[in-house]
Amino acid sequence: MKSVKRTFLNLWVVLALVASVMPATQTAQANNTYQSLPFSQDWSNTGLITVNDDWSGVPGVIGYRGDALTSVNDVDPQTVLGQESPLVVDVNANQTNPNTFATGGVAEFHLANPVVALNGSGTADAPYVVFHISTTGFSSINVSYNLRDLDGSTDNAVQQMALQYRIGETGNFTNVPAGYVADATTGPGLATLVTPVNVTLPAAADNQAQLQPG
Repeated sequence: MKSVKRTFLNLWVVLALVASVMPATQTAQANNTYQSLPFSQDWSNTGLITVNDDWSGVPGVIGYRGDALTSVNDVDPQTVLGQESPLVVDVNANQTNPNTFATGGVAEFHLANPVVALNGSGTADAPYVVFHISTTGFSSINVSYNLRDLDGSTDNAVQQMALQYRIGETGNFTNVPAGYVADATTGPGLATLVTPVNVTLPAAADNQAQLQPG
């Protein structure tokens, strides 16, 4: 799932991905082991991520800062299909206040309902989280997750979100139009919107040893 840069917004997005039926040299700790189906990931265990830029406790999931993927504010994320080079593994661990936390990229929040979230910024042009899934022997791959606006401050801006995937570990991603959300936020002063996304990936995602939705 990919968001694009803008004035700091705190669209902190719940990425509780369920897949039913980036792997270059890492600059931080990560575990890119491909996970078999059925697969689900939630963030209720706040012990999964305890150190900045360390995803080693979350097998098959890695967040990236998305540097230099776009030079335009509020660009349509469906058109941002490349992979940053070099890859910058990113997570700001153990955060507690999405209204005031002002670092773009990927963040983990210890809230009543814990969450891993995305927010674009001047440096984190298009942050994203990649899931490493093996769909060998499976077809009709369904991906579902919730986008949750956590920003209850007076700040407010439209926040687009896109779902993409690729086969293998290199090359551009493919956009999934059905996963596009034009604005996953409300406000100002509101943090109540939850937008469910539930998409079946194209047949190209079937029976693949290395599928990367993100």
